[in-house]
Amino acid sequence: MNKILFLAVGLAITTVSSFTSVAHAVGVFGTPRFISPGSGAIGFEPELILSNGAGVGANVRYQYGLTDLNNVQAILGTGSGPRKFRVGGNATFDFFPDVEGQPGIGIATQAIYYRLKEGRGMLEVTAIPYLHKAFISGSNEIEPYIAIPFGGNFSEGRYEATSTFSVGSMFKSTESIRYLVELGVAINHAESYVSGGLIYYH
Repeated sequence: MNKILFLAVGLAITTVSSFTSVAHAVGVFGTPRFISPGSGAIGFEPELILSNGAGVGANVRYQYGLTDLNNVQAILGTGSGPRKFRVGGNATFDFFPDVEGQPGIGIATQAIYYRLKEGRGMLEVTAIPYLHKAFISGSNEIEPYIAIPFGGNFSEGRYEATSTFSVGSMFKSTESIRYLVELGVAINHAESYVSGGLIYYH
């Protein structure tokens, strides 16, 4: 798993110079971490946009465990740079749980409405396939993940295909709190970004 993460990050970094155009995807953040039915989590996600009119932003996310295979998440945020206000949500389908000897594999479907710097609106619809695995040593826990969000932007009668490569990790602080860091590299009509933050599980 560590070799896969290393190779994927290396590939993304060596090809980032060829990525142009404008991306509007929010980070993957805590989406890959599945929570049990009836449980909830609230996260705060500051972000730094690295390309196409750099800026800063912040998102608040609320995740809820719906069934044994499904989580849902609401997203609300704002920022400077190319994207301003945004609101939306996603639904996660956890096909293979993260258990001993097996990474967690799933996909999220996500829709977010943005107000952009130019004042126009845009709807972004994406699928987010992801892979994650928790590594536990005593009271320490690290959970790296990889995701490749792809989909499309719809604005003023126009459509653009989008894709991003995202890699990150969650770090356990207490049973209820985890910290997170994430890097997103634009592939097609997307922005490169760095985000992080914390998630409170209750």
